[in-house]
Amino acid sequence: MHDWFDPDPYPRSSIDLADRVTHLVFVGGRLVDTWHERAANTEWAAYVDRPAPPPPPPPPPAPPHDVQVLDWLAEVCGGPAALDALDAEPLTDDATDLPSDYPDQESRERLEATATLLDIVADRWFDPETAHAFRNALLALWVEEPARVTQSRSAALLAGGVCWTVGKANGLFHPSGSRRVGTVQDTLGLPGSLSTPGREVSGALRGFRGHSSQPRPTGVPDLLPLWRSDVLLGATREQLVRLRDRARAAESAEAGGPSQQK
Repeated sequence: MHDWFDPDPYPRSSIDLADRVTHLVFVGGRLVDTWHERAANTEWAAYVDRPAPPPPPPPPPAPPHDVQVLDWLAEVCGGPAALDALDAEPLTDDATDLPSDYPDQESRERLEATATLLDIVADRWFDPETAHAFRNALLALWVEEPARVTQSRSAALLAGGVCWTVGKANGLFHPSGSRRVGTVQDTLGLPGSLSTPGREVSGALRGFRGHSSQPRPTGVPDLLPLWRSDVLLGATREQLVRLRDRARAAESAEAGGPSQQK
């Protein structure tokens, strides 16, 4: 007796694979019978000729590299209009001061203590221009999400988050820049990493803007896009202006028109 047999009334080649039902009979885990029949007029007929789901549409082609660069620059600077207006001038002290009105004394003390710590870090490890960027970021945070200031566990932790954010936005920290985050961390007496408060601060400053799914284009510096130019240092602005003008020149050349540099 054969271990299995196939009393198939139809030659296998006579039944189209899409219309074939295959029966397998096992006894004690051993295959003892198998046969094929057409699915027509059986309970499996509904599965025949069922159209396959359409394939997913192909992904859209990636935009030209110059367009990718311009889109990324707009995220860094605060949108197309801010990118148009960007110049290479360094940040200066424009008499921006801390607010005069506060909801309570605790808020005043927290903001003032944070500002003092930022000045200490800038004086020890950076320069006056970076101090202006720190102050601009702190004041912008106070406007965008004041609770992020008042509910921070300490002024030192908030200052560390601001330093991390401004440093990443300008490529100041290693490996992009010469400074190390650990030096700021030690200066502020913080035991933990600055990346956690930094991401909280940067997320608050960016809000719901600029959450692009596109990767950073090749050929651009590794900067944290914040959608604002008031924290960008002169050296950073100079890089971005140069990239903007080159990308626009390439865009114009692809369109067959004259170069339009700003």
